[in-house]
Amino acid sequence: MQFIEIAGQDNLKQRLVAMVEENRTGHALLFCEAPGCGALPLAIAMASYMLCESRRGGDSCGMCPTCNKTRKLIHPDLHFAMPVNSTKKVPSDKKPVSDHFIGEWREAVINNPYLTEQEWYNTIETENKSGIIGVYEASLILRKLSLQSFSGGPKFMMVWLPEKMNQEAANKLLKLIEEPPADTYILMVSHSPEKIIPTILSRCQIIRIPPIDREQLEGELMEEFDLSGAEAGFWAKLSGGSLSKARELIAGSALQQQMDILLTRLLEGCANRDLAKTIAFWEEVATLRRDDQKIFLEYTLEFLRRALMVAEGLPEIANVPPSGIEQSAFWAQKFKPAFYGRALGIINGAMEDIGRNVNSRYIFADLSNRFFLSL
Repeated sequence: MQFIEIAGQDNLKQRLVAMVEENRTGHALLFCEAPGCGALPLAIAMASYMLCESRRGGDSCGMCPTCNKTRKLIHPDLHFAMPVNSTKKVPSDKKPVSDHFIGEWREAVINNPYLTEQEWYNTIETENKSGIIGVYEASLILRKLSLQSFSGGPKFMMVWLPEKMNQEAANKLLKLIEEPPADTYILMVSHSPEKIIPTILSRCQIIRIPPIDREQLEGELMEEFDLSGAEAGFWAKLSGGSLSKARELIAGSALQQQMDILLTRLLEGCANRDLAKTIAFWEEVATLRRDDQKIFLEYTLEFLRRALMVAEGLPEIANVPPSGIEQSAFWAQKFKPAFYGRALGIINGAMEDIGRNVNSRYIFADLSNRFFLSL
């Protein structure tokens, strides 16, 4: 992958190139981002640049044998570790590690380097289980990086979502991250750096990935989805500079209709004190896939934000689609000011429980009960 292929982030690309050229690249780098801003493709492009035999113009050449290998993610000195879990293909007794899924990883990242965590779990079919980076993975990383470089140059370990390391794995890798072998680089891509243990965090050179510039994201969306400038601008603004989020918003209109039906059922059940409707809501949501449950919660947060903006007399920044203006205005009149803060806490708690694999029926029964009492 080349820097030129990555949407926006021009200043950061120049900074990364300068770090390499001026020999200021740390041996443990942590790329921090909100999902979809480009951390993974930037990390891969940086490794490609450092490995390239003929780099020029602030980028890898994209044509030499080394670039051909890194483009396919098969260069022998470019290794990957990512959260995994047991699947039908790799049951728990096989001690799942990244190498069991490397074929799926390469295909997924080549097709979409802005891959989200849930998209990865869907790809390997973890059946609603979150992935982890465990002690067997840590042992494999140590073994790989103890070997000599195949090409005689630098070697790289790309750790995607290091916050998914359990304590045992983190402790095992701590010494390696502190003092890696010569000409060895550990590039980590994190969506939640606050969840990484402090002893690892303190030993990393941190690179924060900003949201993609709105105009550049608009251009990307216009080209990818054949949108008008106004349409692309609306989705770019709503996505907060995340290409992954923009893609989800554009492609998710049918799913959002389903989310709207579910949310209306919940709100009407709570507002009208219709316990049967409220129970029907959580029983249905509990049957959805985990990623769809997260989408429902994100949709609910966005709906509440819009209602609050309308209630505050700020419809111009509510970003309400034309079809939703009437509904937002209706509920803005119904919600009491204190409800918004309570609802935010309830929804964030539900998201954390989903990440911890708490039983879905419990999560949404609890959410329904709290909404029922708060609305």
